Amino acid sequence: MTVQTDKITAKGTMYKVAIMANSGRDGATGLGVQTLDDKYLTATMEICDALPIIVPTLLSFAEIDEILAVVDGVILTGDQSNVAPDRYGVNDRSDRLGPFDRQRDETALYLAGEAIKLGRPLFGICRGMQEINVALGGTLRAGFVGKTDFHDHPPIKKSNDPKQIYADAHRISVDASTSLGRAIGTTQATVSSVHVQAVDRMGAGLRPVAMSNDGIIEAFESEIDGMVIGVQWHPEYLATASTLSRAIFGRFAELLKISRSG
Repeated sequence: MTVQTDKITAKGTMYKVAIMANSGRDGATGLGVQTLDDKYLTATMEICDALPIIVPTLLSFAEIDEILAVVDGVILTGDQSNVAPDRYGVNDRSDRLGPFDRQRDETALYLAGEAIKLGRPLFGICRGMQEINVALGGTLRAGFVGKTDFHDHPPIKKSNDPKQIYADAHRISVDASTSLGRAIGTTQATVSSVHVQAVDRMGAGLRPVAMSNDGIIEAFESEIDGMVIGVQWHPEYLATASTLSRAIFGRFAELLKISRSG
């Protein structure tokens, strides 16, 4: 990486990666805003040598198609919001499973579906992994956090300290026979956990890559070509300092290379 005046500059092959943003409200004015943590951008630039192209939740499907025509891959990021239940077949109009970002649901699910159709590498992180699963016809589970049967997922402690939010929380078992598992390079790892939704029924064409000890699917990939990957934790946080994070973003970089050369 080349660092100039505190700016990180992607170099080398200069892949272009579409990165999903979130919709929100300015606390002072109430005006709509688009939000995206820098950590997704810096991990993409530093490890994948890629130029991030931010995708706002405001785009039409035609505008999303324009972005997909010029990018090498797509990252669906995490967020504090949850996928709305009606998107995966649950008739619950209450806010108990929220907060929701319905604009993001609309944009991200279309973006995921079209990226898969076009054969673009697709990487989902936390909420992004859940969106991929829903886009492929899968379902999500909620209400498991804090339940005795899910000992790896106790109630999430509120904190404003990123080191506490993204601290290692539980172990996962990794299937070394999968493409992503081979890239990870170990059958056991420790990951963060800040999610309250998770994959329930797997979407079409996906296979599990990693599981928590209490049975939550923590990572998956597409069965046929491995061009779709998803993880339930947050490898983008301090990514270059983590062997596991570098391996996962490195795998996505390999997929970008494969896609461009093909």
